[in-house]
Amino acid sequence: MSTPDVDQKSESKQVDVTYLEALPNPADAHNPNARVILSDEEKKLVRKIDTKILPIMCAVGFLQFLDKTSLSYASVLGIIVDTNLHGSEYALLGSLFYIGYLTMQLPNSYLMQRFPLGRLVGTIVFLWGIVLACTSLGKNFSELAGLRFLLGFFEACVNPIFIMLTNTFYRKQEQVTRIGAWWLFNGFASSLGGLVGYGIGQMDGVRSLWAWQWIMIILGSITCLVGIVVFFVLIDDPYSARLHLTEDEKLIVADRLADNGVYRTHEFKRDQVIEALKDQKTWIFFFCALLNNMTNGALTTFSTLITQGFGFSGLNSILLQMPSGIFDVLLILVGAWIHSRTGDRLFTCVGLMLVAEVGLILLVAVPSVGGKLCGLYLTYGYAAAYVLVISSVAANTNGYTKKLVTNAMMIIGYTVGNIIGPVIMIDGPKYVGGMVGCISANFVMILLMVYLRFSMAHENKRRAALGGEKLTSVDNDITDRQDPNFVYRL
Repeated sequence: MSTPDVDQKSESKQVDVTYLEALPNPADAHNPNARVILSDEEKKLVRKIDTKILPIMCAVGFLQFLDKTSLSYASVLGIIVDTNLHGSEYALLGSLFYIGYLTMQLPNSYLMQRFPLGRLVGTIVFLWGIVLACTSLGKNFSELAGLRFLLGFFEACVNPIFIMLTNTFYRKQEQVTRIGAWWLFNGFASSLGGLVGYGIGQMDGVRSLWAWQWIMIILGSITCLVGIVVFFVLIDDPYSARLHLTEDEKLIVADRLADNGVYRTHEFKRDQVIEALKDQKTWIFFFCALLNNMTNGALTTFSTLITQGFGFSGLNSILLQMPSGIFDVLLILVGAWIHSRTGDRLFTCVGLMLVAEVGLILLVAVPSVGGKLCGLYLTYGYAAAYVLVISSVAANTNGYTKKLVTNAMMIIGYTVGNIIGPVIMIDGPKYVGGMVGCISANFVMILLMVYLRFSMAHENKRRAALGGEKLTSVDNDITDRQDPNFVYRL
């Protein structure tokens, strides 16, 4: 990473003072929900970063979700019959995507330390676009299985990279809204994807291709084009010349990096790996990702089939996915708004998981179609909760290698949950067993979130009682456990 043309050592001292003075009260240095008051110059810098970074991450996030759920749209447009899928083979296609996702995690951690992140994302997006387009050529389960595995393998790179970029460019207090911004586009993809799927569904028979084949070809081609743009446009260095930073802005960037605890390094530190694996937070976040995403895996693969089971036609089942996306977006916005007002991540996460629980219970227990649809839409509270879990990982983990390992563990949990989700959906068309499994998983996740919050609050009180040591420079690249001044964000 290039550095600004200033003396880094003398800068660290200045930055630390600036950071303390920016707090509403110096005593708030031990307040887990304290917020840095941004100067007008820093607000201008944040707007510049938002303009350069967020649109690209949002566009890729949109395509990532749309491409992943293309199989769900294809399921009601004839892919099951046309490729002679039998028994649990369709559900296995949903799981194979995430097996590919899981396989890529260790290679991706290596690639993230060795290559520029912007170039890496662009290449990966282009490759998965090719894989998706080639899915239109699949004629049987074996061919589709290999292509779904490869799609998951390549898509697996994006979320960890975006989390690291958000971690790098934004203060901890800004990360919920920025992660929420590109995660919002999953909701937009779900909503607009229903309309896109319905429109492409009218192309059945055009040039002797089935509608589900056109979905793969069109979405894959668009993704390839976006990958090329991302390769040349996405900025991954806070000091990039393309940000046109002034000398004052470079000092502000250094201050922001000190707040984030991000110091990019190519050194993979063994002690930080060991600490990450011994830290109970790592495992709680891992299991929360796993439990949360059992619901995601189930709905991503089966939502159109669930809706079709209410008595709707295939095309209408696709259209009825649009409100799912709207609810997803609204619930993420609600979560981000509550966090902006209270500074609290974990209790907000618990509240959103309770909304998801109500939705799942309605799906199981209410006989009316309207009640079941309402339940389906409320279930997307799990997605809004996951945004807060991701931001909590980013805010509560220091040390570059430890961040990489913890993020990898999160993605592994995310992947395993998404593998399990489709497999438990075996009793269609109502899928009661699968829904009960998701209800149970979400309940355990709620308990883990409550425990983690009280555990981190206790540690904050213990550290505050020890008194004020001098502030730690981010250049030291130490972990949250090694830094006595680190305050866990609740």
